[in-house]
Amino acid sequence: MTPVTSLQNPIIKLIRSLSEKKFRRETGLFVAEGWDMLNRARKQGWVPEHLLSTEPISPWGEAQPLLVSKKIVASLSSQSNPHSALATFRQRYASGIAQSGVWVALEHMRDPGNLGTIIRTVDAVGASGVVLVGDCCDPFSSDCVRATTGSIFRVPLVRTEASAFVAVCKTWPGDVIGTAMKANEDYRRPYRSPTLLLMGSEGAGLSEKLSEACNIVARIPMTGDAESLNVATAAALMLYEIRRAELKSFARHW
Repeated sequence: MTPVTSLQNPIIKLIRSLSEKKFRRETGLFVAEGWDMLNRARKQGWVPEHLLSTEPISPWGEAQPLLVSKKIVASLSSQSNPHSALATFRQRYASGIAQSGVWVALEHMRDPGNLGTIIRTVDAVGASGVVLVGDCCDPFSSDCVRATTGSIFRVPLVRTEASAFVAVCKTWPGDVIGTAMKANEDYRRPYRSPTLLLMGSEGAGLSEKLSEACNIVARIPMTGDAESLNVATAAALMLYEIRRAELKSFARHW
């Protein structure tokens, strides 16, 4: 089979357009690159809409592989060292927040790298999912998908507005936790399950509306000169503390 080399091929043009949020929203598709990422998708039961490779491969579900040149893959890749394969998948959002386990709610999250890292951490600790509150960055952008290292295929995502989310907080049966530098509670403490962890935007932190929805506001102590922790780092510390008891029974380490 002769590899596709033309940028005018309809499938190539479609995939190139997915670098823009507008077209990801219109098509409902996103791109994942590299066999490590694609194998995570396969393990979780995801099936691609399009599958491109620089080497002949077997079909995957209903997606017939398209053999392409390395130049084509490079033109589609968001990375400086392109992988030999990439695929498009249909975006997925969960319909609601289950009142079980541990959920992380992110208000006005702007940085896709931080969002992807938090999704990866949620996966690592075995938490239940991520709630995107208000105007957040696109979890299916290339920067976010890459930062998840494949956890985008395992972690449920929910989108909601602040007012609807506050209503969820009011009936939440466990602890609703926020973080603030001037809080009195130390973050190293027990938490009631199910647990809802609220994290604010990188600059502004939690809004007053969401802060008031918390029954616990905790602080992560710092003794150095840094003004604050990166939101992904703070979320990781909180998640590992919340899940401390459950994680003690696992022998697997990074």
